[in-house]
Amino acid sequence: MSYYRESKEEIKNRMIQTALQFWNIKNIENLDPLVRLIMEALAEQLHEISNDIASLETRMMQRLSEVLLPDAVLMTKPSHTIAYLKPLWEETEITQESCFSTKTPFPNRKAQTDYAFYPACRTILKRINVKKIISAGDVYEINSDFSKRLLYRTEVTPENYNKIWIGIYSEDIIMNLQNLSFYINFPNIDTRSECLKILSYANWTHKGNKISVQNGIYNTDTHSQENSLDHFFENQNFNERMNAKILDFYKQNYFTIDQELQISQDEYTTFPITDPKIQNLWLENSAVFNEKLCWIEITLPQSFKSHIISDIQVVTNAVPLVNKKLHSITSTLQKGLAIIPLEMNPEEFFLGMISLSDEKDQEYVRSQGFKSSNFTRNYTLRQGGTETFDFRNAKELLIKLQSLLEDEANIFSSLKTASSENVQLIEKLINRLERDISVQHRMGKELSYYIFLDRVYDTSYFFVKYWTTLGEAANGIRIGTILTRRDTSTSDAVLITPTLGGTALPSERERIAQFKFLLNSRGRVVTNNDIKTFCIAEFPDIIADVRIEQGISVGNPPQKGLIRTIDVHLIPFGKVENEQMVTETMYNQLVKHSPMTFNYRIFID
Repeated sequence: MSYYRESKEEIKNRMIQTALQFWNIKNIENLDPLVRLIMEALAEQLHEISNDIASLETRMMQRLSEVLLPDAVLMTKPSHTIAYLKPLWEETEITQESCFSTKTPFPNRKAQTDYAFYPACRTILKRINVKKIISAGDVYEINSDFSKRLLYRTEVTPENYNKIWIGIYSEDIIMNLQNLSFYINFPNIDTRSECLKILSYANWTHKGNKISVQNGIYNTDTHSQENSLDHFFENQNFNERMNAKILDFYKQNYFTIDQELQISQDEYTTFPITDPKIQNLWLENSAVFNEKLCWIEITLPQSFKSHIISDIQVVTNAVPLVNKKLHSITSTLQKGLAIIPLEMNPEEFFLGMISLSDEKDQEYVRSQGFKSSNFTRNYTLRQGGTETFDFRNAKELLIKLQSLLEDEANIFSSLKTASSENVQLIEKLINRLERDISVQHRMGKELSYYIFLDRVYDTSYFFVKYWTTLGEAANGIRIGTILTRRDTSTSDAVLITPTLGGTALPSERERIAQFKFLLNSRGRVVTNNDIKTFCIAEFPDIIADVRIEQGISVGNPPQKGLIRTIDVHLIPFGKVENEQMVTETMYNQLVKHSPMTFNYRIFID
């Protein structure tokens, strides 16, 4: 299919040549001037029709993307971060409804906005903290802000150059390390993603005994899954899918002990007893090792460099938090209408439903295109009123009505027989519409959400709980920001990483890019064209083009030798603010949607 559009002059010349051949006229000067004028007018109209057809093709693609794309693509994505939570009891369970919040974390913003964060999963916190780290012979003490202070430095030897000792301490007499999650990061290393992948091949031991460790934070929800259709659709909720995506984003940073391991305080030592060189160091520098700790030894692959090992950050009780707000409202039904509107502030975006119940403690289940046999009370979630293919909302209809009334007012004013009362009445209606339109504008860009019950029930009150998020407005909260707890059994949360990942409502370019990717690849990345469309669909407002080349790199782990790679070069529109986040996200998503034999390397040109 050709996308070449003829200009007005080309259309006119072609029409004139056809007329000259039809009338057997040898010279264009002999053509009737009126005929030439008519042809010029027709050429201009045909050129405008050609442009209209081109615009219609674009509008059709935009409208199809709005109607056919799933909600997960069209909704705003929340921001997320990692925060340290200090438990107040021996073992504390953190649920997804444990709230931590802060106000005005950005000094340049005058608006008073409440930035609320909730855990991405249910997990267990233990009163176990990292006190010291020995990496490549250097002894560090962990400060209260999770920075490291160098206490002593020794020479690197073959016995300690690829080893890390983590000194942990607990106030409890018997410390249970089962299900304890360590958050490990290399904050000042550009290739931290590659380092974390290699770290998954490390050996963990305690006093020479191997410790079984698995990737990912300990999640109590994974041990209590239900095998039912209702539970399946519950996990397809956008909020649950975002939680799973965020946990997958931080999965390589977490290492969880998944075996029974109890250590009493009597077993604590002042130094790692497995290394005789460290023993001699302790004998010479007793001030460095002045407290007894439980030491966990990590033997890293030999590809780790000393400057990478020295940059390691290890934190316990670190939990992924998601920017969202819990709404709990009480609503009544209007007479004859089984509709419950969901209230949101102008800067908020809908994220997902939690529950719906009535005054008799009867639960209502969301209908996913069918009625559940286990529940007789169902509801559906709708956005933007009737959700017909006519996408015009009330705001657009008011604007159209306002323009019509303005035209009528001008016509009435020009007539001598027009009544002044009619003109004043039209002006009042226009002013009232302007106020209504301004209210609609302040309500934000996202269409309202409603709950439609399957029928009108004989109940007075309904209790609704749902999530909203601030989207990209919550990005960029700095490390060290304190989040105040709300009725939780922990201390205030302290951010270890900046907030990132939040997005606004998708633009037209993003919707069309996602639509093309889903149509062409059906969610899988196999060919080079799939890789290109997938990358543009992930970051359509950042990436202008993608160049794919074949490359060679050292395998992971290094024992694999040289392997063939697919080098993906991202060509952005301009300067990318957070290149590390873009490359890590792109790599993780490509690996997730591609065959296992594909080895990617991501570059930003």
